[in-house]
This record gives sequence, C-alpha cells and structure tokens, in this order.
Amino acid sequence: RLSFESAWHRLGGDIMSITDPASTGIAKGESYSDIAEMLNSYGDLVVLRDADEQALAEMVDTLRIPIINGGNGLDEHPTQALADLYAMLKWHPVAFLEPNKTRPLRLGIIGVPSKMRTVRSLLLLLANFAPTFDEIVIITDHDEPFDEGQLEELTEAGLTVRVTSELDGELPALDIIYQNAILWTGKGSESLGTRYQLNGESPLKPTAIILHPLARGPELSSVLDETPHNWYFAQARGAVFVRMALLVTIFKFFV
Repeated sequence: RLSFESAWHRLGGDIMSITDPASTGIAKGESYSDIAEMLNSYGDLVVLRDADEQALAEMVDTLRIPIINGGNGLDEHPTQALADLYAMLKWHPVAFLEPNKTRPLRLGIIGVPSKMRTVRSLLLLLANFAPTFDEIVIITDHDEPFDEGQLEELTEAGLTVRVTSELDGELPALDIIYQNAILWTGKGSESLGTRYQLNGESPLKPTAIILHPLARGPELSSVLDETPHNWYFAQARGAVFVRMALLVTIFKFFV
C-alpha cells in the first residue's frame, strides 16, 4: 500500500485510503459491488489489496474506473511480479532483452507456487521470457507445490521447471535466488519453508543476486545486506518506479 501511495504522491495525485475494512460498511456486510459503485463517485482509479481473493472479481463488473490488483489473497500479486522483473532487468538486461547473446540463467525460487501470490504471479510473468532461463528450480518442502494445471501452463510456455527439497546443494549453480516465506491466509498470514534460510554461510555463487518481496523474517539474514548479493532493497525501490509507470500508462490510455 505504501509503495502505491508513494508512487501516486510523486506523480502529484491525491489519495483516499481504507487501511482497516472494519471501519467501513464491509464490517456490516456491505458487498464489494456496492463498494465499487461508491468508488466510482469518489476517485479516478482504485488499487485493491485484500485478503479475500474474490474481492477483485466482485468489484470489476461494477467499476467504471480502472482497478489495479495490489495483491488478492492467495491468488495474484501482479505489480510485485513487475517489480521483480524490473530488478532482474536492471541487473542483467541483456539476458532478458537479447537472450541469444548470453548464456541462459538459472533461477531458484524458495516458496510454494500454489500458495504464495508473489511466486504465482512471478512465474506467470517469466513465462514470457522462457529463452532467458536454462532452468527454474522450485525449492520447497511441500509435497504438492502446484495447483492443478499450473505447472503444465508454465512448461507449455517453454519454461523448464524442476522441484527439489534441497537448498544448499542448488545454491552454487543459481544466478538468481527468489525467496518468500509468507503465505496469506484469510485475514492474516503464516510462515512457510523457514527452514530454508539464506545467511552468511550459504554457498552462494559469487555473482548471484537475492530477491525477496519483503517483509522478511529469519529466512533472510541481515548479514547479507552489506553484500553484492543484496538486490532486495533495490527491488523495493524499483517497485515505486514500476507503479508510477503503471499509473501513468493507465491514465494516459484509459482515463
């Protein structure tokens, strides 16, 4: 939410934020459709971040102004995926824009694609850059890390995806490590896979970068903050610029 607010303030816009749904008609059972109708009169664009993954779909048909998905439950977090991709592009633009001129990258994702909206959205976006990757390694201790048809969709797009429960054995060969341990559940969250920790003893490839959607827990040691592996703070900074670009584009073409 703060990233979107920062982006819009930098562009000179005004903001009305609902930070606690309990302070609105939602607490009284007001439908998302009715909320959307009210928002049509209050603003020019909606950014929705909600623990209910159905909220977006329930608002879309009623809204007459654009809406951006700022994260909906377990389902999607598309602007985070754009920020993730932007960080990768800043780090190695040739690999994404001219993949035939460099060797393919190896990306390791510590997380659960079926349960983590950041991982789900990132994989969907990276499916558009299949030639960039030699392999995407999903590191998880879940027996069924994919939803039905999810893995097939990625492989059909040209990605090579492998699942393993090992971390340290994979790290020396990975160019990018994307780590997330937060699973959103209803109105709260829980941690998953915290046994997979990156710290000063991790056998990282010297040129490898680490990405994390933040906020972090014990899965990512602050010891790594002062190393060249730290691209997660740049990732967070870039998210503001990505959202500024998205907002400007929407207003240029759709408002």
